[in-house]
Amino acid sequence: MTAVTEIASIKRRFCAYLIDVAILLIPTLLIVLLLEDFPLILHLSYMCVNCSYFTYFISSAAQATPGQQLMNIHTISLDGSKIDLRLAFDRSISQFFLSLLNSVVIILIELFQEQDALVNALNTLKVIIILFTLCWYLVACFSQKKQTYHDMLFGTTVVKGATK
Repeated sequence: MTAVTEIASIKRRFCAYLIDVAILLIPTLLIVLLLEDFPLILHLSYMCVNCSYFTYFISSAAQATPGQQLMNIHTISLDGSKIDLRLAFDRSISQFFLSLLNSVVIILIELFQEQDALVNALNTLKVIIILFTLCWYLVACFSQKKQTYHDMLFGTTVVKGATK
């Protein structure tokens, strides 16, 4: 990264994410309406739509989702290079992995609701996953480059400004 690159603030990143969530609301609602009776397929479909969205836009020429573009930020590799499709996909999958795992645990709780010991263990696992998810993003508050855990894993960061 060059010295003139300004790291995007957590507030900008969060606002960009909220905009992206709003954009994804329509396909998400369609998925819920069509697949509500098939919870595992519903959650996998939701993850596929979200990962496709973030992978496509992060690896595009803009290197930014529509939300990031509106907030005037974009994602780059730590060396300043453009993110390719494979890296964008890996980053996106990691971003949604814990929420998918949590969804699977919730489905298992519903399936085994008669078995108290198993349900208690799964509820504990659910709490642990939620805590990991919080830490996944809160680490950005303490990171010098405001990186979430998926940014650290894949050597990326989000910076201010449009791509050059």
